[in-house]
Amino acid sequence: MGHVYRELPEVDISGEVFTSRVPLGPEGLLHGRLDNGLTYYVRQCSKPKARAALALAVKVGSLVEDEPERGVAHILEHLAFNATQHYSNHDIVNFLESIGASFGACQNAYTSADETVYTLMVPTADTALLDKSIAVLSEFAARIRCAPEDLAKERGAVMEELRMSKDSGGRVAAAHWKLLLQGCRYENRLPIGLESVIKGVPAATIAAFYRRWYLPHRMAVVVVGDFPDPAAVLALIQQHLGPAFEEAAAAGLLQLQGGPEVPPVLPASWQHSEPRFCVFADREAQDSALFLSWKVPSRPTATPAQYLEVMKDILFQGCFNSRLYRISRAQDPLFFSASLADESACAAVDMFVLGVVCEDKKTLRALEAVLTELARVRLHGFSEREFNNAVKGMQADIETTYLEADQGYCTDIRDEYVRHFLGEEFVSGQQYEARLNKTLLPLITVEDINKRAAGLTHRHSAVFKSVEHKKWHNEAALRKVVERVAAAEAGGSMGPGRSPRCPTAS
Repeated sequence: MGHVYRELPEVDISGEVFTSRVPLGPEGLLHGRLDNGLTYYVRQCSKPKARAALALAVKVGSLVEDEPERGVAHILEHLAFNATQHYSNHDIVNFLESIGASFGACQNAYTSADETVYTLMVPTADTALLDKSIAVLSEFAARIRCAPEDLAKERGAVMEELRMSKDSGGRVAAAHWKLLLQGCRYENRLPIGLESVIKGVPAATIAAFYRRWYLPHRMAVVVVGDFPDPAAVLALIQQHLGPAFEEAAAAGLLQLQGGPEVPPVLPASWQHSEPRFCVFADREAQDSALFLSWKVPSRPTATPAQYLEVMKDILFQGCFNSRLYRISRAQDPLFFSASLADESACAAVDMFVLGVVCEDKKTLRALEAVLTELARVRLHGFSEREFNNAVKGMQADIETTYLEADQGYCTDIRDEYVRHFLGEEFVSGQQYEARLNKTLLPLITVEDINKRAAGLTHRHSAVFKSVEHKKWHNEAALRKVVERVAAAEAGGSMGPGRSPRCPTAS
């Protein structure tokens, strides 16, 4: 632990502060709402020089589509770059390329089940170009043109994306998505949609979707970059994003408020005690792989109390991954690599995912090895040494975060504020974040970490997937391994084991 970490001042989290929202920051951030309800974030960042990262985030994705609209949210994203009220025939693309802005397939927008996000990276040396770029975001927000002739130009591009998504990897990903979210509305709301909709949806249906869902209170504009006066940038947002909606509403294209609610997404029975299994063959796979997923409700990080729970998860992953690494370095290892991480399946569901790569035809052996190690943690816990090593690693990360507080790139910072708007991820600035981490870390004990393993059993909304070059086994074989390890754990005969030493060279 370095002297910088030791000298970091702690944060006062006493009383109600512990369960109150972490203040949005850092100092100098401009954040608020326009009169029409649109949220804004404006912040200076000098890396890279003379560049700004912009985003329009919309809390609308494929989840809200009705059955005849499946794929419309994604088609609308395509139409935004084709034609708007003030741009036609991909003139927006021509403008972006003319100013040297980064542009390309999947670089400037994406549509997920929960959101649609448009991003730009533009020069700032000429204020007029930044002005025009923010005006482009207002076109996306309120002036997308959904005419039949515009739609005809985009159907082919979207169909090509659908075709590309049906390769081996895409089919595996789609099938896994449906298995993970079985019984939820998400199950049948992949953003790419249906071929029948892509080919035949009328332009009027897309226009109605746009009018119904693209409302200012569901949007945020983020501008982070190398500009001298954040207040002047905010004035540009007000100038373009306020009147845009008023003009669209007057023309009957959009509405300023109200609109439908997002439909319920998770039934009461979405969690399951029976594990789910899937086995896939991928001819392009060089090694065999396992993906073990445990689903949990999405975990907010808006308060110190909530963030403390996430820190416990991170420390558990550090302890467990170190153990897995040592096993993978043994002679004749049971797997080549294995690592536990948390990720988001969608806005409502997070997952802990244990990824394993192993020798071809040795998938079942690798599955038994990692499940056995999880069982050993539940039965015997981590040692104080394992826990202390993970704590030291986190302390080093905290110190690095503090020292590199002014090294962030505008694209990374922009994306943090997008996540704050979409999912309430706290963004306080790296210095405050480092201090908060230091304050919370001593509150975590090895007992806290050991308890995390209790939620990673086959009875906790578990989905087990294997991917191999050929199908060397079936789902029943995976189930048999899972049940065998569970029986051994329940029998109490499973010892703590002994982690092998990593091989060394003289």
